[in-house]
Amino acid sequence: MTRYAKPLVGLVAASLLLAGCGDAPDKGTGAENNEYGNSIEVADDFNPDSHFTWAHTSFASTWDPIKSINGSDQNFYEPVYDRLLFEEQDGTVVPMLATEFTPSEDNKKLTLTLQEGLSFSDGAPFDAEAVKFNLDRVRGEGSNIAGELYQVDSVNIIDPLTIELELSGGIGSLPVALANRAGIMVSPEAAKAGDLESEPVGIGPYVTTDIAPGDSVDYALTEDYWDTDAQRVATMTYKYMPDDQTRLNALKSGELDGARVNADEMDILADAGLIPLVEPSSLFIYFMVNAGMEPFDNPEVRKALNMAIDREAISEGLYDGYCTPQVQPFPEGSVGYSEKVGDGLDVYGYDPEAAKQILEEEGVTELSVATATPNVTIYTKLSEVLQSELKDIGIDLTINSVPPAEMVQQFSVDQVTETFTSTATGINDPDVTNSRYISADSLFNPANVEYPDLQKYGDEGAATFDPAERKPAYEKYMDAWMETPPHLMPICMLHQSIAVADYVSGVSEKANGYPDLRGVAVSKES
Repeated sequence: MTRYAKPLVGLVAASLLLAGCGDAPDKGTGAENNEYGNSIEVADDFNPDSHFTWAHTSFASTWDPIKSINGSDQNFYEPVYDRLLFEEQDGTVVPMLATEFTPSEDNKKLTLTLQEGLSFSDGAPFDAEAVKFNLDRVRGEGSNIAGELYQVDSVNIIDPLTIELELSGGIGSLPVALANRAGIMVSPEAAKAGDLESEPVGIGPYVTTDIAPGDSVDYALTEDYWDTDAQRVATMTYKYMPDDQTRLNALKSGELDGARVNADEMDILADAGLIPLVEPSSLFIYFMVNAGMEPFDNPEVRKALNMAIDREAISEGLYDGYCTPQVQPFPEGSVGYSEKVGDGLDVYGYDPEAAKQILEEEGVTELSVATATPNVTIYTKLSEVLQSELKDIGIDLTINSVPPAEMVQQFSVDQVTETFTSTATGINDPDVTNSRYISADSLFNPANVEYPDLQKYGDEGAATFDPAERKPAYEKYMDAWMETPPHLMPICMLHQSIAVADYVSGVSEKANGYPDLRGVAVSKES
């Protein structure tokens, strides 16, 4: 196998950073000696009549993208929903349903040119009117992802194949947003009929043939689809398997052809004849508090919490080193990453005695709170580690391990849990992290707490495509973050991984943290 050692890049095409590569090391364990690649080229002998079976740790919470509250929904969306733009493996954004995307000189407009002659799976035409309907719907009342297009003031039809977006700022993250959930195009007819929550109707290489909610989805080829390279298997089944051991057993037995796996399982799977793929990603695991509730409204308490978390031990113990410990929420190589701050552990390194002293000085000696966390094995383990570490500083943490949609409901909507333990599933751009977690009106800031400096510098960093102009703003952003830490506490940047059978090809693990199964191929008889 080839070892890939390249820095993470996650910018749009106009601001792509450089990537490098290194020599393959001797075989070893852990991230520093990664022997696994991040992609498998399409095999020449693939069988177009074959079936592909995949398992993931979460299931689509809804088939209506604007109702989505979990970024991992996109794993189930991608076979049936094309987007206006497409995010490639290294983070570059390229055309998809739009053939061009062009910013104005003042960055106040983005013009999209659309593909001609396409239609949705129900026969409705794809044109500028359909795009306007979709983008207005994303931005409208009842949308859970409106924040991903926060910078769009209006959507204007120029002609049947041209759309112009008028912006109030923040253009930097807009292309990558249009390559993810906010750029999904659904049939206007299906949306108006109210059918989307239970059955997807979009433009995609596949259509669903059977949906067992909370269990599995069967897909079959879309007739006359515009990109046949995305249709290398005849049918697919995606399964929901949140339990780690269940997925491992299913991979080993041949029940699955591929699955999301944890990085510390890769050696086991490689020894069993499967092919693991891994890539440092923009996703991070975190602990989060409701900063509108006492005592978490006190930044000194938040400093203490940062110092109570042993990031390095969590990285090594739960992820075999395939999770880079750091305080800042941006990956190294990103336009948002501050070299000055680095991992931040010189300021907020593991120091439970200092953390306990801060709490005592702030009058917090005993505290009982609950945390909502996904009912996925690795995150339950993470919560248990945090439970033990927080106990050392006098905080009793109760763990509510529930499905992703329910945990968001508990923390962000009903506010019945004071804390939240999970993984970031947002878009691969620092502006999106800011708007998704930090902004006063974001879903994961349930108390609408304002961080004036973070918002100021976040807005400055999002105002352009140009990385040279964006980076100084994010340097100041991270200085402000370290001075007064917000309610979001990153633990480490995940190196995301999948594993596939040795007859599977045409797959990769992307820098945005998601697997790319578009064009997956199987070289065996079904």
